[in-house]
Amino acid sequence: MAEEQVGAIREALADIYGEKNEGGLLCCTLEAVNADGMDVSIQVMAETINLAPYPFAEDPLTRLELSGAVDTLESVALDLVDWDANAFATVGTSGNDPADIARLIDQTFVRVLGCSPDYRLTVSTEDLA
Repeated sequence: MAEEQVGAIREALADIYGEKNEGGLLCCTLEAVNADGMDVSIQVMAETINLAPYPFAEDPLTRLELSGAVDTLESVALDLVDWDANAFATVGTSGNDPADIARLIDQTFVRVLGCSPDYRLTVSTEDLA
């Protein structure tokens, strides 16, 4: 099921990493419901992902590493952009392959945000220009 989810995420992100996003202001919001019944989302822009809510007090990069969300990604470089404990986390993804970002998002939904492996996505994309 993970490959199916990753494929759906890659398809949803196609415009974010494509020619249509010349100014880099397209934002794709991926939403799901976790195992506790809470709505969770990841917003994706050309150079960042934003997790909301981010229900932890620890550094998001540490949480991604300890949860195993980055274990299958060989050469992904992430930077902490901003975060507010128990509210949101924004992680820089600049320079990474979009396919790796799709896998990272899938694993973040499951390993960090608590979604079941067969979670259902709701996708919307908007131009923030």
